[in-house]
Amino acid sequence: MKENNIANNSAEKSLQAAITKLPKEMSPERDLWLGIDKAINQNTAVLEKANTRKVIMPTAWAASIVAAVLLTWMTLGPELSTTEPSISLVAEIQYNFQQQKHSMLVSFGRPDIKQLPVAMQTELVKLASAQKTISKALVEDPNNSDLLNLLRWTQQQELDLLKQLYSPQWQEI
Repeated sequence: MKENNIANNSAEKSLQAAITKLPKEMSPERDLWLGIDKAINQNTAVLEKANTRKVIMPTAWAASIVAAVLLTWMTLGPELSTTEPSISLVAEIQYNFQQQKHSMLVSFGRPDIKQLPVAMQTELVKLASAQKTISKALVEDPNNSDLLNLLRWTQQQELDLLKQLYSPQWQEI
């Protein structure tokens, strides 16, 4: 038993001596900041590309739906109906949209849309153009519920895009 104790003490003393000989700090063999900087920049580029892709897809869908509805509407012609909702319904929808958009932009501190990347500005212009086209079609056929729904949908897409662009995002490291 005493021999085992002596061996343990001897091993502990040699271990302790080896530990005290070790340096207090260790420096890396190479500069690590270059790799860290590259990883941060690469992740930023990937996130920017993903955000651009997220914006373009809803707009592409909106443009496709607008084109399909307008083509169908022009081909089949406006449907005659006995109940005619007044054009004021379209005006009311547009007024409500403008109010929502205005209050959203005010809540974001009235951001300057001209400072957005060109791709984002283009998407906003496309959505606005689609809304104008649908509104013109609704002047000729105010009964068309598909066009009313499409107008609401494009307006919601624009609001969603603005919310996505200006609402604070959690950053990933």
